[in-house]
Amino acid sequence: MALGSGDKILVVAGVPRSLVNFRGPLLKSLISHGLSVHVAAPDLLSNQILSSQLMDWGVVPHDITLGRTGVNPITDVLTLISLYKLFRSLRIDAVLTYTAKPVIYGTLAAWLAGIPSRFALITGLGYAFTGKASGKRSALRFILRSLYRLALAHSKLVLFQNPDDEKLFRELAILSPSIESRVVNGSGVNLHHFNRAPFRKGKVKFLMIARLLGDKGVREYVKAAALVKKRHPDAIFILVG
Repeated sequence: MALGSGDKILVVAGVPRSLVNFRGPLLKSLISHGLSVHVAAPDLLSNQILSSQLMDWGVVPHDITLGRTGVNPITDVLTLISLYKLFRSLRIDAVLTYTAKPVIYGTLAAWLAGIPSRFALITGLGYAFTGKASGKRSALRFILRSLYRLALAHSKLVLFQNPDDEKLFRELAILSPSIESRVVNGSGVNLHHFNRAPFRKGKVKFLMIARLLGDKGVREYVKAAALVKKRHPDAIFILVG
């Protein structure tokens, strides 16, 4: 189904602020193409500054029930029901979901609600896919992969920000050969919004907060620190993990 002017698209997020910080340009672009744009996230309407900013752009915000972390069957069923009711009431034409729980339960709810165009964006793999797994973590990995496999089987198109993630989903048969996928640019930093500034004199401190895993960019952070310190020896790099 090709979307046209006046069609409704709903973007489902797990964190309200990410709709502005990471999806702002996308939302504005969808509006510029004549689409009626709706967004949904937990506790979105209670954040008046954020919801007002979205409405100023022409985006319609909605609240949903969603526990962003953890595996609680009751909460997750409520998430599925909340999304299904929202989709049905709005008569949405297309849904775009991103991050784990919105992708899983948003895609399933969209399928159950009969929404023809269902798009999923895999922004990263996270804790359940990294490192060795045993015990509780192994069980979580099995559940998450199974839920991803079930949900993505009902997607029209799956988008990845990392080609390695796409490759892994194919290798693990989480994404079946019949489902189309593409790799798009990552969220990145908008260099038109965050202007380049000269390196100020004196001791400048950089801070990285992350789990000490290679796939979190720790090695790249260390390499960047080495490059910067060659030109600015007084710069200080801190790693917290």
